[in-house]
Amino acid sequence: MRWKTIPTCLFVFVIGAGIGFAQEPQKTSANGERSLLVPIESKLNSNSGSQSEPATPAKRIPAKPVSNPGTSPARPSKDGEGMRKVERKTIVENPSEQSGETYLMRYRFEPGTRVISEVVHLAKTNTKIDSTEQDSSSRTVSHKVWEFLKVEDGKMTFEYRITDIDMSQRIGGGAEIRYTSSQKEPPLPQFQAAAESIGRVISKVTIDEQGLIIARSDDSNPPNLGMGDITLPLPENPVAVGATWETPRELRIMRDDGSLKPVRFRELFKLEKVSAGVATVSVRSEMITIISDPKEEAQVLQQLSDGTIKFDLDAGRMISKELEWDKRVVGFSGAGSLMEYSARLSENVTGTETFTPTPRTAGKP
Repeated sequence: MRWKTIPTCLFVFVIGAGIGFAQEPQKTSANGERSLLVPIESKLNSNSGSQSEPATPAKRIPAKPVSNPGTSPARPSKDGEGMRKVERKTIVENPSEQSGETYLMRYRFEPGTRVISEVVHLAKTNTKIDSTEQDSSSRTVSHKVWEFLKVEDGKMTFEYRITDIDMSQRIGGGAEIRYTSSQKEPPLPQFQAAAESIGRVISKVTIDEQGLIIARSDDSNPPNLGMGDITLPLPENPVAVGATWETPRELRIMRDDGSLKPVRFRELFKLEKVSAGVATVSVRSEMITIISDPKEEAQVLQQLSDGTIKFDLDAGRMISKELEWDKRVVGFSGAGSLMEYSARLSENVTGTETFTPTPRTAGKP
């Protein structure tokens, strides 16, 4: 009997734009190919095309406490508030060819402002190698909170938390598994990282008036996952409808020989219209590096999205984001292979509140 490993590029559980948890760490499949960005390897009988033998039920385990920072590897240097500097991204601006009113887009927040948003992420993958085919799907609904602690000289510092989450996944014809933060039972291992994050400060972040991150408390930048930064980067100068601006991005993927290949992207933004003080901005991820190998193309499948962001010019904040993915790659694992990925992400501000700032340490309730 011959078995084939099918990598499934799904199951990054998005619990807030730009924050996600994978079901398993990256692995290398039996045929030596690196599985996709966040893989799940399922053994399927390639002779019959049937599903694999039933897997042993996952054991439920209690959430683990946060590890002792004293046992961690060396970390980037931080200031007295536990923040590390982040290199400010470069924004390239292209003025509109249309004449008309211009708009200066800036973020504006006051200390003691709490912004609450709902984030919904739906994803589906279909993977086929020869006669073997597998469908996978995931769904995540969460609420995130930004609490602004300090505003000084155009720099705004906020803490980022997830208050609740409801997530599920299904692989092939298998039973759906689910986790909700309101349940009393311990989470399955697939959901443990997400469960441990609920109610904790995920990160403390400082942005400038253009929405560019200049400092953060976590030790490494979270993966982009094709969802853009946690804020909409804004142009430096006033812009008219039709103007565009862009920011660079880079990802490293695995070559056949095991070496890493840098792949350059750009996030392209365009001011489409302004109505009742709300700017509608289109966003598109574009790959600058030329890739002709389907194996490499499959690794960037989740990185290319299109969508729309709405920004309240008067309030000085993003109020909604809608992103979509609809990609396919043929020949990523031989002539008979096909991978299709479709997903949708929506983020909407559901309310704002005031509170008395009491700074906490990232990772603590």
